[in-house]
Amino acid sequence: MLAAKLMSTLLIAALISQPAAIFAGESSHEIAATGLSLHLDFGNGTVLDFHDVEGTNVLNVTESVTEVEVIWYGDLVFVTSIAGISNNESAGLWWQYWVNDELGPVAANKYQVQDSDAISWRRIPPETESTDQPTDYTIIGGAVVLAVIGFGFLFFLLTRKVKE
Repeated sequence: MLAAKLMSTLLIAALISQPAAIFAGESSHEIAATGLSLHLDFGNGTVLDFHDVEGTNVLNVTESVTEVEVIWYGDLVFVTSIAGISNNESAGLWWQYWVNDELGPVAANKYQVQDSDAISWRRIPPETESTDQPTDYTIIGGAVVLAVIGFGFLFFLLTRKVKE
């Protein structure tokens, strides 16, 4: 009887201490995305392209084809060098990544890639845009319209005060 109570107590303790994901059939293993392409632009005319790469996040995809040096900030990574080419603070050149032509919004180890994603690392100044899209001049037109309305309102106030 004592053995049965002890076993049931141990079983309950084991169930309570285990993560719920195990019992839900979930796994901590991530499935690697396939058919990825990786483009490395060193900012000096040197470009390397890799095709049919696999991985779960931008960092491990990159590490699968070349050496990557990083600094860890908690569980977030900051890439300092790719293929032996380091960031250059004095020149303002930093490794930045894009996935499908969109600047990475999180640390490279946190961006989970999907099948057929196109990953691109570029060693460029941080303010550099990665798009070849034409400049959007609508803001200039909006500013002109706003200025005309503002001056019109000031003119209205000025002529109203003169009449009084």
